[in-house]
Amino acid sequence: MPSVFNVIRTCVYVAVLLWSVICLAIAGHFQSILVSSDLTRFVPFAIFVCSASLLIILALLGFGLWKERNPISTRIELGCLALAGVLWTALGAFVASSDSEEADVECYSAQNELVAVPGFNTETFHAQYHVLEAFSFFNMILIWGFLLFLLVLALRQHSMGEKGVWVSSVTAFPWFGRGKQSRGLPPPVISRSKSRSRGTRAATSRIPERKQSEKRAPEKKAPIQLELEKKHPYPEQPARRIHLGHHEPSRNESPTYVYWIPHQTPDQAHVRDHRSRDRYQKDTLPRR
Repeated sequence: MPSVFNVIRTCVYVAVLLWSVICLAIAGHFQSILVSSDLTRFVPFAIFVCSASLLIILALLGFGLWKERNPISTRIELGCLALAGVLWTALGAFVASSDSEEADVECYSAQNELVAVPGFNTETFHAQYHVLEAFSFFNMILIWGFLLFLLVLALRQHSMGEKGVWVSSVTAFPWFGRGKQSRGLPPPVISRSKSRSRGTRAATSRIPERKQSEKRAPEKKAPIQLELEKKHPYPEQPARRIHLGHHEPSRNESPTYVYWIPHQTPDQAHVRDHRSRDRYQKDTLPRR
């Protein structure tokens, strides 16, 4: 089911499309039947504004159908709406201030011959001109109103900490918060864990507690265990680990380093005579 924001957005854009088509049809009719003069300068401008608005609105609606893959972010859509609003404001001001509103329509087959054209006269021209003026202001109000509405929502989400609201897709972003979970989906994991924990608590509470007056029966030991206790009267205690520090490893966890020493040829050994030296002994060899 589409969100409330997407429904409002679609309705506004469809209304703008409808008024734009009507204004484009009236401007095209004026362009085909009226002679270009100073009083018909609004006609080409009206055709341009209607064509540009149709292109912008159709692009926004078409890309909005993709939601998650929508390449148009919030800031791009705000810029497109601002451009369309400026164009319709200029067209409405131009049509409202033009002298064509009070002009008379005269149809000539030649320069001097007056011919009445059935279905189009001064009253028809004035009626279509007022319709063009009214629908121009309608589009201006719709576009600027939705632009301000979207801008207020974006600023609200930005103040709440959603910094990525400007680059996210308009149709996929939760503007009014996350919706409620559907009934068909299973409950979340947290609720399951709570229900199971309550069941285990209830099961453990049924276990009867032992009173203080009741004495605990001595455990029977095997004959082999008794003989071992006689040989070793001191009970065995588990080894304790000495904590040297918060970030310092223990003895078993301390790393072992292996150093490599390059091989070197050992120095030559010098043998010295440690006997007492006789002062009459000579260092020369005996003579023959």
